[in-house]
Amino acid sequence: MLRTPLILFLAPLTTHAQTLYEALSKQPTLSNFTAFYQSNSAFASALFANKSNYPVTFLAPNDDAFASYQNATGTPLTDLPPETLLELVQYHTLVTNLSAENFTKSGAAGFTTPTLLTGEAHNNRSVGAALASKYGGPGRASGQVVFIKNADSGSSKARRFWLSTRQDGGAQNTVRSGLSSNVLITPLDDSEGTWEGGRFHIVDGLLTPPEMCSDTIRNAKLTGLDNALNRSGLWTALDSSKNVTCLGPNNKAFGDAGSPDAKLNETELAGALLFHTLPEVAYSDFLEDGQEFTSLQNGTVRVRVEGEGKERQIWFNNAKVVDANVLTHNGLMHVLDAVMVPLEQMNATTSATPSGTSSATASPTSSTSPSPAATCEFRDGVEKGKGGGEAATSYRLQEGRM
Repeated sequence: MLRTPLILFLAPLTTHAQTLYEALSKQPTLSNFTAFYQSNSAFASALFANKSNYPVTFLAPNDDAFASYQNATGTPLTDLPPETLLELVQYHTLVTNLSAENFTKSGAAGFTTPTLLTGEAHNNRSVGAALASKYGGPGRASGQVVFIKNADSGSSKARRFWLSTRQDGGAQNTVRSGLSSNVLITPLDDSEGTWEGGRFHIVDGLLTPPEMCSDTIRNAKLTGLDNALNRSGLWTALDSSKNVTCLGPNNKAFGDAGSPDAKLNETELAGALLFHTLPEVAYSDFLEDGQEFTSLQNGTVRVRVEGEGKERQIWFNNAKVVDANVLTHNGLMHVLDAVMVPLEQMNATTSATPSGTSSATASPTSSTSPSPAATCEFRDGVEKGKGGGEAATSYRLQEGRM
């Protein structure tokens, strides 16, 4: 007589895998997004209930993000057109399953992650072999990326560290998106941040889908680079080209080099700018010491990497990267502290060292300037795909014009 109740007690319990909406609803700081999800359930369900997208990680904007947007624009986020809202949600959705530990990995300098945003207006780039290999193939990794910078978690108390960063003012995890925008991310434990399609974590601001190079450079107030691109006539070609890495000297670098943006003629200026442009997308986490690229001016650009984790520093030839992974719709820009010097000039100058102590400067008549009849093409580079992105193809620049 006791067997039946015993069997019932031993029967396996069925567990319900919660939906994203159910998981988000348990977070008090996500009330605005939960309401947004509920009022836009048709497209939200189509996106998050689509198992072919799984696994994903959703970066959920908290209530402060909604308030900040309305304060900055005077318009509630929910008043945006449906197609714009869809792009935002797609860009907040990463095509990988990231746990809290991924944000506290000791020694990590950060990592590039594709999203579900694939529209050409914000994603005029293609995926390279390295990024595709890391994220499940070219189809899955084809969306525009974000760059996640980890909190420095060298301490053995890494888990407690990331949980307390918001309170103790220490280093924090950030997500970089378009227009040099950075938001803070609060990673959640598996007990809180897991849903049927993967995981979610909380961000304190909206991600910005990458814009054209011209908008990005002007937003960063890189006036020297802006002036140079205007005078050379390269703006149209740069904005419309696919798969580009701009190595952009900052304003001090232009001044230290004698203001070439104002003093070089158009042909010399175009050549110098093409020397600072790589025909493929080269994210910082895929760069290796000694790696070489061929620029659009046919010059060799060599990468130097020193240190690891938070101490990792990168140079292109003599110029040090001072702001990496400034994302654009067609690739990215690395901001440099110097105008790059050709390798031949560096080798010929015994005092040429990394840019912090280098006395070498780019000459207006150096090999970075092509002859008036010279042409440069966006072509398959020798390091195609090794920077995480595809090499640029099919575009031709002649005397600064497409």
